[in-house]
Amino acid sequence: MVVSVVAKLFALSISWWLFCGYPWTNVQGEYFSSVEQMRQLLKLEQTLLESLDRYIKLHEQKIEFLHRQRDLFGKELKEGLKHDVEYTSNPMSAFLLVNRLVTDWERIRRFMEMDVGVKLQNNTEMPTVDDLVGIAEGLARLQDMYQLDTKAMASGKLFDRKVGRQLKTAECYEIGNKLTSATNYRYAVSWLRESLRLWTTESPGVSKVEVMNALAYALSNQGEYEEALELTNKVLKLQPDNQRALNSKEPLEKWIEYKKEHGLPPPVPDANYKNYPSLCRGDYQRSTKEVAKLRCRYEHNRTPFLRIAPLKLEELNHDPFIVVYHEVLYAKEIATLLDIAKPLLHRSMVGDDVQKKVSKTRTSNNGWLDDVMHPVVRTISRRTEDMTDLAMSAAEQLQVGNYGVGGHYLPHHDYAVPEEGKEAYPAVGKGNRIATLSDVAIGGATVFPELGVGVFPRKGSAIFWYNLHANGSIDARTLHGACPVFVGSKWGKSRYVVVACHNEAAHSQYFIFTVANKWIHEYGQEFRRPCQIDQKV
Repeated sequence: MVVSVVAKLFALSISWWLFCGYPWTNVQGEYFSSVEQMRQLLKLEQTLLESLDRYIKLHEQKIEFLHRQRDLFGKELKEGLKHDVEYTSNPMSAFLLVNRLVTDWERIRRFMEMDVGVKLQNNTEMPTVDDLVGIAEGLARLQDMYQLDTKAMASGKLFDRKVGRQLKTAECYEIGNKLTSATNYRYAVSWLRESLRLWTTESPGVSKVEVMNALAYALSNQGEYEEALELTNKVLKLQPDNQRALNSKEPLEKWIEYKKEHGLPPPVPDANYKNYPSLCRGDYQRSTKEVAKLRCRYEHNRTPFLRIAPLKLEELNHDPFIVVYHEVLYAKEIATLLDIAKPLLHRSMVGDDVQKKVSKTRTSNNGWLDDVMHPVVRTISRRTEDMTDLAMSAAEQLQVGNYGVGGHYLPHHDYAVPEEGKEAYPAVGKGNRIATLSDVAIGGATVFPELGVGVFPRKGSAIFWYNLHANGSIDARTLHGACPVFVGSKWGKSRYVVVACHNEAAHSQYFIFTVANKWIHEYGQEFRRPCQIDQKV
């Protein structure tokens, strides 16, 4: 807003300087032949000097403005670089960062290029409005899942923990607007209400009328026509000629009459994931009877190597079998994997090999690492075989995943159910896949809604389970999801899908490593995990 005003004034002045004509263009003749003509040159120089003064003053104002913007952005950048992971994964600061790059820096770029000739140099692709909307959606997802209060978030608090500064009126307004663009009117309303609450006559960047109009629109899309009309009337009292409010008033009055006569249609029900939200929040607890038989132990019988270095195993569920292995991936190995994977990351997709697509059910990036790329990748494959006692000859490449602000993967099954006579994941030719691991400060659990099991990740740990029965049939109880990620960067779904039967249903075993996914398929596992005839197994 400030840039826009200064830019307009600067442009107006430059236009005067360039197009109203340099004063000497209006003076003609042989100056040396007349004293009067020479006197005119004094006036000409006086005019030029006055013009130069104005030009210098405008440049000084421009430089002063850029100094202020530089100091402001520099302060934000310094704070972000000090704690880069926490800053970029905090939904509020992440939104503000992208908003600066999408909006503020573009205005400054245009402002700088006016007349001066100095351009901002940048070789990195800039974020877009889509990034802003995506972050706003992630923020709303976190609010919904973890029942977060908008007022507290705007004050920089999450779970009574200070993680950022107080947001300004215009910043809350921008979040609300982007949520409106994403048709998430419920949380758009809450952020626009907060913007209106914070608004004062000294609030820069947005007028009270703009906020009220935006709030009225979001409310109307929620069916709150009465309050929307009330806000619209307030706008018209402040600005009787406000076109947006004038256009909204009559339709709102008609909707109120319709609502009185016919009521509102029932809301579209949310997807039923049972206790997925409560498991993500850690609210749901299994009974003492359910957990009484679960144990922690050292696993050392599977391979000769484990006799020397046994695994720390924690049982989470017996049927289906779900366990966590602790301290199976070391800090240096994790760092190495991330360094290798970062240049390879791209948007995660959902679906089988034929119908893969980007989806809001899974918001993350991932990359694939082959054993030949680095000794650490080969080491992890060997360690996977020690843990699972399954052949890596049927394994896919290691997948490294990274979740951003509010990143999640809604409940899903790891197995595929191919059409009769067709193979699961035909492009791979080895069966099904999928797994999850998290390394975050808050949130980021992997949960099983059908079982009431929630696993909150610990750095270097791995979660393992079978998605299919030993006879090769699917186990629908293994429905699982990755909870929205909060402060911290969630690296990982490490999945080792294992199939031990030559069965079209793809008999899979799920393994999760910190920062990585590994899928192991059925072929070659016949003697490692023999098929069972019993259909109940």
